[in-house]
Amino acid sequence: MSTSRSPAASTSSNDWSDLFPTRPDAPPLRIVLHAPTPGALARARSNLANLRQDRPGAEVRIVINGPAVEALLDAAPGTPQHLDAEALAHALVCPNTLKKLGREAPAGMRVLPQGGIESLALLQQSGWCYVRC
Repeated sequence: MSTSRSPAASTSSNDWSDLFPTRPDAPPLRIVLHAPTPGALARARSNLANLRQDRPGAEVRIVINGPAVEALLDAAPGTPQHLDAEALAHALVCPNTLKKLGREAPAGMRVLPQGGIESLALLQQSGWCYVRC
């Protein structure tokens, strides 16, 4: 029986430069996190916190649509779907979902000018990296 080892497993050092080379001319990292469900919203919140710590220069946005919008609107402080003011500054809410719910975004919550899916496509077209949470 033969076993194969992944390149990472066969590397004895922690040098990742072959996989993540330093590029001084690289544009800033721009990531859009897609949160369409309450669970995805909780993961996006966690991912945002990690990225802000690990990559403080990265631009990060969370596009929130579908059932995640209602979860966000109804989230109590301390719950996984609650976004504090700092995290909320990165959030973009789908107007189509708000309309379907018959609700309005409270002050401080940014509503996209078009639907969440269209916004995701436009952001990707503009060079943002898409991550489904």
